[in-house]
Amino acid sequence: MEDFELNYHEIISENVKKLRKRAKLSQEALAEKLNCSREFISRVENKRERISLNMLLKIAKLFNVNPSSLFKN
Repeated sequence: MEDFELNYHEIISENVKKLRKRAKLSQEALAEKLNCSREFISRVENKRERISLNMLLKIAKLFNVNPSSLFKN
């Protein structure tokens, strides 16, 4: 993985976690809303899983944020 990819991967992971916590959702509750597993959410937040564009768009829609905001520090 290129450095810039790794950097964005980390930023996205942190932003997903921040949005989830700000909404006071557990990983399990977020997973339910996104129709995925709690384990997937955990792996994303802990930077062990890459997230698809489709999932990024679902997260942005759920939290009512612009998808590009997930890429910003």
